[in-house]
Amino acid sequence: MQYRIREEGATVLVSLDGQLNFAANEDFQSLLIKLTSSKNRQVVFDMSGLSHIDSVGLGLLYIAREDLTDAGSTICLAHPRETVFRMLELTEAQKTFEIRR
Repeated sequence: MQYRIREEGATVLVSLDGQLNFAANEDFQSLLIKLTSSKNRQVVFDMSGLSHIDSVGLGLLYIAREDLTDAGSTICLAHPRETVFRMLELTEAQKTFEIRR
């Protein structure tokens, strides 16, 4: 997984590329450290570049939500590809996350 961070006013846009899975764990943890320093922001994960997400990747998003909420920020998942959206839908992630198609 690769990521890019872009700040737009009170919003932090994080573009994710590749696969969000166990192999992405260290990179995602590094990303979280950077994001939690930005308090009281809206963090939007642009998922249009993700080709795959598995249960570990989904778990990383839940950790991100918890850490960012503790820092006073909100989280949104945006533009998931159909395969990624199906995983989010199957796990009822819409009950926890704002998902923008």
